[in-house]
Amino acid sequence: MYGRNKQKMQRGFKTSREAKKAEAEFITSIDNMFSDQVTIQEVFEHNIKHKALKEKTITRRTNEYNLHIKPFFGHIKIKDLNTNHFLEFKTYLEKHFTSLNSARTVYSNLKVIVNHAIKFFGLRVDPSISIDPIKRIKPEIEIIKLAEFKERVNHEALDLHYYRQMTMLIFFTGLRVGEALALQWQFVDLEKNQIYIKHTWDFNKKKLGRPKTEASEAFVPLPKFITKLLVQMKKESEEKIYGFKENNNEYFVFGGLAPYHYSHYHKKYKQAFPELRIHDLRHSYAAHLINKKVDIYLVKELMRHDDIKQTSNTYGHLYVERKHEAMHVFDD
Repeated sequence: MYGRNKQKMQRGFKTSREAKKAEAEFITSIDNMFSDQVTIQEVFEHNIKHKALKEKTITRRTNEYNLHIKPFFGHIKIKDLNTNHFLEFKTYLEKHFTSLNSARTVYSNLKVIVNHAIKFFGLRVDPSISIDPIKRIKPEIEIIKLAEFKERVNHEALDLHYYRQMTMLIFFTGLRVGEALALQWQFVDLEKNQIYIKHTWDFNKKKLGRPKTEASEAFVPLPKFITKLLVQMKKESEEKIYGFKENNNEYFVFGGLAPYHYSHYHKKYKQAFPELRIHDLRHSYAAHLINKKVDIYLVKELMRHDDIKQTSNTYGHLYVERKHEAMHVFDD
């Protein structure tokens, strides 16, 4: 009805009966809402409620909607949408944001709402289809070489707590900072020299959340000297924290029953690496692997990317020298 297409429902149902019930409620909610009077506000609320999204994504999209999309579109009925609405909104975003990528993210949020209206609420044509999308600007990647990192990680600002060890873990494993903060001892296998990424730390909600992608949830191998660092940290925690030795599963590697405060760590980190984002340590990890001739497919696995295209698009430029080396096979 109304050109409605099928869409994946939220996952995680224990029984097929629960899944069918949820699907029936989903379809009923559409039937109850459909009319010429449906507004963008109502479509957005329906989309957020019935899509399987992480809390972090819901928070981001809701904030973007309330700050930017709602003032322009919230009151407009979907049948009254026209191309000029989108042109004006695109112009506003490009002027408002200093980063075109941020503007693009908000515009994409609006497009999700429009597509939802087409699939489920009878909107026949996308009024923005003739408008060029906001261009994505590929951010420049900053990296630090191994020798320089080893020197600067000894900065006195990182003497506090286990800030130095955390910085080293990020650099030598490619962890995201949220994954490092969320790491608990129950997911550290010192015998096998590996850790398991099960969570990330939600900085807004101050609680554990799901990893960035399904591929992010995987085991990460450790260099042996990093394992030794963790062994020493665990030994010290057993000596200092009452009850840790008997039951350490819930303890965070970088913290106690709660992880370190990100803002404080970030402040100290910036004293040692003022020109580098923490995430640049992850990029530096990948760059070091590539410089050591690690195959790009293995780099993809170690970075826990969803697909090889993401790895190639991000780090392909680092393979220029390798491309020239490949030509040596014709010179032999």
